[in-house]
Amino acid sequence: MWKLVAFVVLACVSASAQRIPIILDTDIGDSIDDALALAFALHSPELDVRAVTTVIDDVESKTRLAWKMLSVYNRRDIALAMGASEPLLDPTTSVPSKEFDVLTRNDVIPETARKRAADLIIDTALQSRGKITIVAIGPMTNIALALKTDPRIKNNIERIVIMGGAYLSSESEYNVKRDRAAAEIVFSSGIPITAVGLDVTSQCKLREKDLDRMRIADDPAAKFLIHLVDLAEEQSHEPNPTLYDPLAIAAIFRPDLLEMQAGTVDVPLSGPGQTMFKPSAGSKTQVAVKVNAPAFLELFVDRVTRGSVGLR
Repeated sequence: MWKLVAFVVLACVSASAQRIPIILDTDIGDSIDDALALAFALHSPELDVRAVTTVIDDVESKTRLAWKMLSVYNRRDIALAMGASEPLLDPTTSVPSKEFDVLTRNDVIPETARKRAADLIIDTALQSRGKITIVAIGPMTNIALALKTDPRIKNNIERIVIMGGAYLSSESEYNVKRDRAAAEIVFSSGIPITAVGLDVTSQCKLREKDLDRMRIADDPAAKFLIHLVDLAEEQSHEPNPTLYDPLAIAAIFRPDLLEMQAGTVDVPLSGPGQTMFKPSAGSKTQVAVKVNAPAFLELFVDRVTRGSVGLR
């Protein structure tokens, strides 16, 4: 009997050790794909979500939404922190995040969530036993501040996975454009980077059959998620969300879904916020150039329609 118990304990420890520890930095609430990315990460057993940080504009509302989701998914054990409301350069008027206020206006975030997001990133990285992966699915202000505040964290970061930029075209993308200075700091940090840009993410649009599967899921968390999707559609009048940010989550543990190319990325501080990509075989930066969109969509829907994740 004791041998069986010991075996189960060791198996659980081994499974936990193999999971990839991540910090998710998000501008959740600006569009639906951030919430879908958080749900996808929480439903993926390959990942160990250590912390969630919010960024840009109405960070109070964004942090409330993140806390609401962690509560619905029974993951209040995950550290949460409110991030920078303004970009490093060219501060602009804060844009309210009202899309999901009907769900969160009565929620109260814990006092611990008022810790500066950059400090939570630093503490989580330095206290991690192994190297940690940072996932940037919003403007990279918090990450840039963390790198500038304590450069030691570079040694504790496995890589930074970014949803941002466009590498096969001259198109400007919001996450980079919103804080060009932060993006340049991150891309020039010397840390290994995996970037999925508009070149591939724009191909990953939820199909009607995907939404139908999400609607018939019997799990309370899945029902909450589809409610968010419906609220977003009411506000934007755009059906069938594009999974920009969830693809960055998939890139962490399913790299086979993507074809990557190594190169350097420069972000000019003046101009429209383009990412200037130059192929270079020896670069630590990899950008996605192709995606198996149907396989990714199947993976995403399979995960988010599973049963509740619960505390881990």
